[in-house]
Amino acid sequence: MKATGAAPPDSPVPRVLPPIWGAIAVSYLLLIAKKPWALTLPQLWAEDGSIHLLDVDQWGAGAFLLAYRGYLHLLPRLIAWIASHTVDVAHWPGFYNGASLLVTMVLFVRMASPRLELPGKPWLVLAFVLIPHSGEVFLNITNLHWLTGAFLVQQALISRPQTLAQRAGDYLLIVLAGLSDPSAIIFFSLFLWRWWRERDKDNLAVLLLVSACAATQAYFLKTAGLHSDAAAQPLHLAELLERTGARLIIWPFFGSRAVTLLPHFALAAIAVVAIFAIALWALRPHPRRTLRAQVLVAWALITVSCVYRSRPDTWDVPIEDLGYAEPYFYLSRLLLVWLVIWEFDAKPQAVALVAKIACVVGALLALPDSRVHDMPDCHWAENCEPIRRGVPAKIPIMPEGWILDYPGRTAKP
Repeated sequence: MKATGAAPPDSPVPRVLPPIWGAIAVSYLLLIAKKPWALTLPQLWAEDGSIHLLDVDQWGAGAFLLAYRGYLHLLPRLIAWIASHTVDVAHWPGFYNGASLLVTMVLFVRMASPRLELPGKPWLVLAFVLIPHSGEVFLNITNLHWLTGAFLVQQALISRPQTLAQRAGDYLLIVLAGLSDPSAIIFFSLFLWRWWRERDKDNLAVLLLVSACAATQAYFLKTAGLHSDAAAQPLHLAELLERTGARLIIWPFFGSRAVTLLPHFALAAIAVVAIFAIALWALRPHPRRTLRAQVLVAWALITVSCVYRSRPDTWDVPIEDLGYAEPYFYLSRLLLVWLVIWEFDAKPQAVALVAKIACVVGALLALPDSRVHDMPDCHWAENCEPIRRGVPAKIPIMPEGWILDYPGRTAKP
């Protein structure tokens, strides 16, 4: 008797969209929902105007070789240069923010690559937008370099390219990311370690390209200088641990309210214990030990670099002001959350349960701050006329109180 309900042998198998693509779509929508005004009422943000717009306006493509804060910013300057040659000045803020959104989307989509064999990829993608953050790293070109560093972390973990297009894509991303901030220097040891383990020509080519980017940025850091007034001040270890711990552990897993309620020494103590526990557990004998070790090393490298650069113990702001210098710790929080996500299937099950609860509670506690408050309208379309004419002007931009001091230039015919 013929079975009922059975599909004919030659009937097409329905295709199911992999979960990673659903996570990418949700992340994309959440990102836009957090800062809708960045697209509906785009405005320049800080160095968008006072550095990238001005330098491209004054120097053209020569701005690609101008160091700012001691290093090159290739990708933001490239976006500003393309905008200056393709759209009217009134639309430059929209172009900048749209380009930043596109770069972020490429970062998310690359997570879906079969070459990037990571467990729990849908959760890793969602972590980009669900971890607590001020929104400052997204939808502007000033802070785009905090995301480009994530491209290099991906590159250190991705498998070898199999086609010419894949190689070209890898090389392009390395150059754009490596010449946009010092990440090539920070993560250099990951690529050296990768090549040493596998000893193949593809990893050697990647290592040489990362080395070239690192050497270039090191040259500018040496010649232009990476001056920091904080570096000359004495170290206050307790305050450094308190402020760093508040941003790396307390905020993402216990919520911003906990930073206010807990004694300062507890912020440091809880963070130190939690970080050591995560690190030691990640390095236990396990099939994913090498993967976890790479991410743990990446976390340590970026965290130490950003703490050294920002020196939280010298900040003259309340410890509860988590938005201050927040981008410095965004990638560190992300990588730490990735390590926790990779424990969702841990044995014993109690560890998996703790990891899941920590991430869910952290995401829920971040909901009240999930939308960045609307910014006042700076009336860029009306105020940018002096730039179009090339005459000096002082133009208000974001954040509130920031002024673009436009020096003028010879009017274009």
